[in-house]
Amino acid sequence: NGYYSSHENYRFYGSSQLSTDIGPYSLRLTDYSANQYDDILKIRNDLNNQHNIKTYIYTDGTYYQLWSGQYLSQSDARNARDRLKSDYNINASLNEMDNYIYLYDRSNNIIACLSNDYRFFVYNGDSQKNYVNIDGKPYRGVVGFYVIEGNRLLSINKADVEDYLKGVVPSEMPASWPLEALKVQAIAARSYAISYIDRSYRSPYDVVDNQNSQVHSGISGERESTNRAVEETRGQLIYYNNSVISAFYHSTSGGSTDNSENVWRYALPYIRGVDDPYSNISPYTDWDITLTEQELIVSLNESGYDVHTIYDINVKSISEFNRVLELSILTDKGEIILEKEETRTVIGYSKLRSTWYTFEGNNRAQVLTADGLTSKNIGGTTVMRSDRNNTILYKSNADVLTSTGRYAIPTSADAYLVVGRGFGHSLGMSQYGARGMAEAGFNYIDIIKHYYTGVEVK
Repeated sequence: NGYYSSHENYRFYGSSQLSTDIGPYSLRLTDYSANQYDDILKIRNDLNNQHNIKTYIYTDGTYYQLWSGQYLSQSDARNARDRLKSDYNINASLNEMDNYIYLYDRSNNIIACLSNDYRFFVYNGDSQKNYVNIDGKPYRGVVGFYVIEGNRLLSINKADVEDYLKGVVPSEMPASWPLEALKVQAIAARSYAISYIDRSYRSPYDVVDNQNSQVHSGISGERESTNRAVEETRGQLIYYNNSVISAFYHSTSGGSTDNSENVWRYALPYIRGVDDPYSNISPYTDWDITLTEQELIVSLNESGYDVHTIYDINVKSISEFNRVLELSILTDKGEIILEKEETRTVIGYSKLRSTWYTFEGNNRAQVLTADGLTSKNIGGTTVMRSDRNNTILYKSNADVLTSTGRYAIPTSADAYLVVGRGFGHSLGMSQYGARGMAEAGFNYIDIIKHYYTGVEVK
């Protein structure tokens, strides 16, 4: 089954550029058509042998016609049409070449012309090479092209799922990680891909080749260890109630995964939150970032809000696994409530690595006083050091030691410190957690059953 490769604007010309005398008009030989390719090919060859008339085959996938020429002007096309009639008694009509796909050989001769809604696939003519090149990168299987947006070509790689996985697993998990973790990745990726076959009737592909589905790097990305993981788990899938699951996975949980409905919308019975201490080997377990008010305003307005000022930001509710369910942003246009993963979509995935975070807002820091933990504005206050007093000024940061480490608390009135844990959507398998469990001696079945609730591998 195929997956989508996001390379576009192809010129399928071979090794040299097309001649500049190629124009937008062609002729359709109206006396010649067929329902079978072999029939139209015979007609084409006969015309070429008898009259030396150069034609090419057009198809929309249901029938075949003979076309001729690529003329620069309508008058050139009409003159050629008239010569066909006078010299060979062949009738032809004028076509304007609008959004057709033309295939050329290396000598720039037209092989075929295809309608813009016809899906076709190209394979390597060398039987010893089961791959094709897309934008200079080799991929297993065959490549097809599909016209989108009127005049752009979308490339689609159609490959056996096991061949496809050999380009996915090393792209999603380092090949140097333990074999048992790589096997988990192979089975999760296989299950994810299978679960998406024919899911969308509006798209000519099943999955895309980036993080919106699964990253795929083609043959150049393959590694011996990951190919071994694919081969040793060949055909194995994750099932819940005898149905293949969409085996979501992410980099780092931060200490626990979460329920699907706490991040996205729907409750999936096999995506339940679990403790994940082995994930804490990840360098992404803890993170923090300082965001200015202006950065946040830009993010909000890019998502359709018309905001000029942010007064405050507060987490209103969290899940039992510490993920943000509601984030309140108080602005000059009123309160904006962002929910769950929407907070990352709006503010930015590069800014919020996960939905497990807290906002320490515009120059407020939690400090311990005699009566307990209170919120105090530290801007302009005086801090005691061993050598002298030091005044914290706006537009600078103050280092505060917390239970999890030292953070630079922004003392500017227009800055917010975000402190978080984990990397990714937190659902299903944590890749660093799988690595940690594999290093601790768990096998791939144990790891899969830990992260996906109530499942079987078969």
